Amino acid sequence: MDDKLLQKVLMAQMSVGKAVEISVTGFSMNPTLYEGDTITVQRKADYDVGDILVFTYKNDELLVHRLLEKRDGLYFCKGDNAFRLEDVPLEQIAGKVTAVNGSPMLPCPQRLITLSLLVNQAFFRFRYDVEKTRQSSIYQLYQKIILRKEENVMIYQKNKDLEYIQSDETSLAVFDPETQDTHFFDEVGIDILNALEEPCDLQMLLQKLCTIYDASPDEIRGDVEEFLKETVSKRVVVII
Repeated sequence: MDDKLLQKVLMAQMSVGKAVEISVTGFSMNPTLYEGDTITVQRKADYDVGDILVFTYKNDELLVHRLLEKRDGLYFCKGDNAFRLEDVPLEQIAGKVTAVNGSPMLPCPQRLITLSLLVNQAFFRFRYDVEKTRQSSIYQLYQKIILRKEENVMIYQKNKDLEYIQSDETSLAVFDPETQDTHFFDEVGIDILNALEEPCDLQMLLQKLCTIYDASPDEIRGDVEEFLKETVSKRVVVII
């Protein structure tokens, strides 16, 4: 059955509230879904960010990808193991995946959504060059945390919701509109916060800083860990 006919069958069956089982093909949703997995799909009135949706895209290509963003009446989806972000109107969505091989879908962690969107942004920044995107620090982090499922890895990022006022190269004031607190940082603090513009784990952060300072990761690890502990408590740095 071709994708266009399958879409019509899915829509017809699910329009009456029926759940439908289909088989996954391809690798774009690894490691969440694998080729040959049987997914249960059910139509809903609306969908939440993090849901895995089944939809037709552009030339009637049938896709099973995760919803990462909703805006302007469109649903923006991307495979967990892919780079492209697809803009999908509601009428092209057949339904959401509610189970895999008979087991209910687990909730999607927020860090997956955040990092997956950042991978797409890197893909756009590198003019849709897959190899350059793979070499980026954000993709390497995504690969470690999401694709290889390494556990207990802390991801840090500069809090974008605060106001940053830099008077010169050695002085930075950070104002928190929520708590009304102001925090001050010297040149070293500025360097660390600049390195945290994109999410980093501790190892990646140390590698970035070692390109600035003539020091090994072991020599600066203790000071950086203390900086992260303090700035997280002050909300200047957030843990994803």
